[in-house]
Amino acid sequence: MARSMAMSTLLLLAAASLLSLQLLHPPPVASAAAVRARPKVGGYSAKSRPWVTKLVAGFLKKQLRNRGNKQQQQLGGEAASGAAPPLVINITVGTPVAQTVSGLVDITSYFVWAQCAPCAAAAAGCLPPPATAFRPNGSATFSPLPCSSDMCLPVLRETCGRAGAAANATAGARCDSYSLTYGGSAANTSGYLATDTFTFGATAVPGVVFGCSDASYGDFAGASGVIGIGRGNLSLISQLQFGKFSYQLLAPEATDDGSADSVIRFGDDAVPKTKRGRSTPLLSSTLFPDFYYVNLTGVRVDGNRLDAIPAGTFDLRANGTGGVILSSTTPVTYLEEAAYGVVRAAVASRIDLPAVNGSAALELDLCYNASSMAKVKVPKLTLVFDGGAEMDLSAANYFYIDNDTGLECLTMLPSQGGSVLGTLLQTGTNMIYDVDAGRLTFETAAAAAAAMSQMTMMLVPLVASLLLF
Repeated sequence: MARSMAMSTLLLLAAASLLSLQLLHPPPVASAAAVRARPKVGGYSAKSRPWVTKLVAGFLKKQLRNRGNKQQQQLGGEAASGAAPPLVINITVGTPVAQTVSGLVDITSYFVWAQCAPCAAAAAGCLPPPATAFRPNGSATFSPLPCSSDMCLPVLRETCGRAGAAANATAGARCDSYSLTYGGSAANTSGYLATDTFTFGATAVPGVVFGCSDASYGDFAGASGVIGIGRGNLSLISQLQFGKFSYQLLAPEATDDGSADSVIRFGDDAVPKTKRGRSTPLLSSTLFPDFYYVNLTGVRVDGNRLDAIPAGTFDLRANGTGGVILSSTTPVTYLEEAAYGVVRAAVASRIDLPAVNGSAALELDLCYNASSMAKVKVPKLTLVFDGGAEMDLSAANYFYIDNDTGLECLTMLPSQGGSVLGTLLQTGTNMIYDVDAGRLTFETAAAAAAAMSQMTMMLVPLVASLLLF
């Protein structure tokens, strides 16, 4: 069995940004709808282009190396041959001429940042092409955030929270020296906080706080930064005062004929599209307050509940440890090792084929020869959440075919200290986060297709060659 992953490493996978000592967590955010101000934008949706499926082949394998049918009978040949692309959206910043910047949408990050010019072309300077850079001197509304700003004080310790902070504030020094590290030291960015006008469709929102990165390192495959939509005060949804957001990720087996698209929706657009949605409470952790947690109460295999999973395995504990984190950037699902062992054994017992060790090639634990799996029935998995909400999964949600090695593998791995529900598991499902009400609603994405409203932005997959999350 693959070596289980400790919680410290697990959070590298779950969170889009691990912050250095210079960057502190923001203060707690009130979640009651009654205290949320009117949203600054009514709502908007972002829809992917049809050709995204052509670009995601191999994405899962690259990330790993760097770190069914209607009658309930799923064949191994229905496994995913690619991973759901993380969402990278284009937004416009600045006035009078709006500049387009792109950012990876991450639900575990509370921070918004973009590469800014000038940046040095040397190491830890500019991101490689085709990443663009926002030009602060090209915007009349751009303004560096001073150390005296209330939005700076909770964030930066180095500049504003230590000796000399008063002098800095008096002198109007900018809120400087944030530093974010991804995947250990594989990628990083640093810069200063600023404000500018962000435009969403016909609506201009002045004074949005974001990180202006003047030194970055790593391959973001064209993305200019990160758009955090976690719970923190500096996330995009908090600043725009949205109480809801949703996304449905392109299913790996979807065709590229335009019949299926990855979509992210905010505000008024982030509502269930059918009457068949199922809901479960959204939880929060005192230890990691920016993340979205759910209470996974059980797992079924071919309809049979796995009672061998110890009671309380997935519980979010009072001290903030444990629990099940939702991720929009991590393709693989990580289960507490006590649960993973039971799930793995149940799946393997129902596949009458010799297992192949895929750890060397893909770092996945349970693998088979794909050619042999093509006509083999794959056991059906169902996740059971608090309140009885059940998420029925297809083979493409938890099995992956690697064409290079000819292996078909279970896309789940063991962890210690917490669990993560990855993007591959969520594909084909419309995931609706009602942050104000504290509920997650999910429904089959095939039945939840909806027209765009108010604004269309391009979504592109982040095809990275290093493990960022």
